[in-house]
Amino acid sequence: MSLSCAENSASDANPAPVRRPWSLTLWFTLCNALSSFLILALIAMALYLGLVTQLKSQNHLYLHDEVNMLETVISTEGNGATLAHEANPDQSGEEYVKHYIRLLNGKERIIAETAGMSKVAPHQKFTPPVRNGRAGVDEQWRNAGGCLLLGTSEWVVLGRGTGEQGILEVALDVTNVQSILDGYRHKIYGALVLGFLLSFGGSVAIARRGTRPMREMTEAVGRISVANLEERISLTGLPEELKILAVTMNLMLGRLQHSFQRLYNSARNLSHKMRTPLTILRGEAEVALSRTRSVEELQDVIVSGLEENGRLVRLIDNILFLADAEIGKFDCTTCAMDASHEIEKILDFYSPAAEDKGITLSCQGNVCVMADASLFRRAVSALLSNAIIYSDPGGRVDLDLRLGEGGMGELCVTDSGCGFDQREMEKVFDRFYRIYATRHRDPHGTGLGLPIAKAIMELQGGSIGIQSRPGQGTAVTLRFPTATVDA
Repeated sequence: MSLSCAENSASDANPAPVRRPWSLTLWFTLCNALSSFLILALIAMALYLGLVTQLKSQNHLYLHDEVNMLETVISTEGNGATLAHEANPDQSGEEYVKHYIRLLNGKERIIAETAGMSKVAPHQKFTPPVRNGRAGVDEQWRNAGGCLLLGTSEWVVLGRGTGEQGILEVALDVTNVQSILDGYRHKIYGALVLGFLLSFGGSVAIARRGTRPMREMTEAVGRISVANLEERISLTGLPEELKILAVTMNLMLGRLQHSFQRLYNSARNLSHKMRTPLTILRGEAEVALSRTRSVEELQDVIVSGLEENGRLVRLIDNILFLADAEIGKFDCTTCAMDASHEIEKILDFYSPAAEDKGITLSCQGNVCVMADASLFRRAVSALLSNAIIYSDPGGRVDLDLRLGEGGMGELCVTDSGCGFDQREMEKVFDRFYRIYATRHRDPHGTGLGLPIAKAIMELQGGSIGIQSRPGQGTAVTLRFPTATVDA
C-alpha cells in the first residue's frame, strides 16, 4: 500500500510533458509551402540535369568529330603542313571550342602538337589506346591551372600507303562549359530561395483565407452565453466541410437551449412546489408559538409538519430520479417477468383508494415483458394513481395487457375521467406541468407522474403513448422492447 502511494506521489511530482498542439494555420502553411518548394526543386533539378547531360553529350560528340576529322586529314594528306596548321590554329575567337592536338609516332615521340599542350594536357593524362582500336572511355580532368579538360586518344595511320601508325591525342578545354553550368546552378539556387519565399507567403495567405471561416465560427460560438442561447452559427459562405460542422453545432446549441429552458422551468416550478409546504410549515410553527398550546395541539402541528416534510422528501426523490434517469446514471436491469402478477400487487395496494371513490379496477390479458421489476411497478403506480385521481366517482380504470406490433409487450391503462384537449398532449410529459382545468382534483399534485413514467420507459428501451378527449377519459400505453405470450 505504501509502495503504491509512493508511486502515485512520484507520478504526481513528475507529470508527463504536455505536447503543445500545432496551429492549424501554421500546419497548412508549412505543408503547402514545402510541397510547392519540393515540386519547384524537382523541376529545377530535372532541368539542370537535362542541361548537364546535353552539354556533356555535345562535348563528347564535338571531341570525336574532331578526332574523326583529324584522322581523315592524317591518313590522306600525311602529317605535314596541314596537320601543323590544325595543331597550331589561331584560337583567339574560339574560346568555347578551344582544343589541343598531339600526334606521336609508334615510339611515342612527338611529331606535332599544339603550342603549350605539354603544360595544359600532358601525355600522361591520356589513357593509352588499344592498337587497332579506340580507347575505352574518354578522360576528363582538371589541370594545375584549374582548367577542365576532356581528352581521348587513338591509333591512326600516318600517311596513305605507308602502313606506319601513330597515336593521336585530342583534348578539349570545357572550362567555359562548366562555368556556364555553375552559373546556371547558382541561378537555380537563387530561384529556389525566391520560390520558397513566394510559396511561403502565398501559403500563409491561402491558409489564413482557408481558416477564416473557422475563426469566424470560433468567434460566433464564443459570443454565445446563457443570455443568448438562441443565437446560431451562420451557414453563409461556409465551405461544405465546415457547413456540416456548423449544422451539427447548431443542433447541439438547440439541444442545449431546450435543456436549459427545461432546467429553468423546472427550477421555477420546483421553487413554487417547495414554497407551499415550507410556507405551511412556517405558518403552523408561528401559530403554535404565538401562545401557549396544549400537548394535543402541538402534536397536531407536528403531525401536519411531518406530512408536509413527507411531501418535500417525495418531491426531492422524484426530482433526483428524473435527473439520474436523464443523464443515464440510473441502474436498470431488465429481465423477463410476468406483468399480470406484478399488476395484481399494485391493484391490491390501490384498491382502498379506488373503493373510497367507487371506482372499479380491472386487469385483462397476460403477457411476459422484459422490464426492471421495481421500475415497472413505479411506472404503473404513477399511471394508476393519476387514473384514480382524475376519474369521476363510480367510474372505471381498466388495465389491458396484450402483445403489440413487432412482438412488443403493451400495457394500456384506460380511465373514464375528465380527459384533456389535444393541445395539452405535448405538454403533459413536461416536469411539473399540470392542466389548469384539472388542478382542483389533486391540489397537492406535483405534475411528475407522467414524466417519471416516460423516463422509466426510456431507461428500459421502451416508449409511452397517450390518447385523451375531454369528458371521455384518457388511455396511456406502455410499450416494452420485447415480449412473449405467457403460455
